[in-house]
Amino acid sequence: MNKKIFWSDEAHIHLHRDKGKVIGGYYFRAFDLVKFMKLVEKEEGEVVGLEFEDNNVNIIIKADDK
Repeated sequence: MNKKIFWSDEAHIHLHRDKGKVIGGYYFRAFDLVKFMKLVEKEEGEVVGLEFEDNNVNIIIKADDK
């Protein structure tokens, strides 16, 4: 899995439409998440988003074009 960046809608609008600025954030090691995302991409398809709610993460997958 290559480096991917996921933006909130607000950050995307702030950065691109309003020509705002953002700064780097906080890093944490996510070995289990990366391992799980690789499995999801192998079995289900391209991961295109992450949705965070409380302590849960919803991995959003690109729809099949069939």
